[in-house]
Amino acid sequence: MAVLRESPWYQEIEQRGIQQGARRQLIRVLQQRFGEIPHEVEARLEGESVEKLESLMDSAIAVSSLEEFLTIISA
Repeated sequence: MAVLRESPWYQEIEQRGIQQGARRQLIRVLQQRFGEIPHEVEARLEGESVEKLESLMDSAIAVSSLEEFLTIISA
């Protein structure tokens, strides 16, 4: 099993899972705070790095409106 975990293929899949989890959590926070989130926002978050998604999570918690969050992800 250790050999498998060291393989680039496994590491890529693991990283992708972490990234998707971070994206889902960010979308959930946005939905809880602001209601329905436009599909364009969800699509915009696709492919962002875990670090970027974590930073955006901080922003999602701090902003007072979805519009304010949109200005952050558009920058």
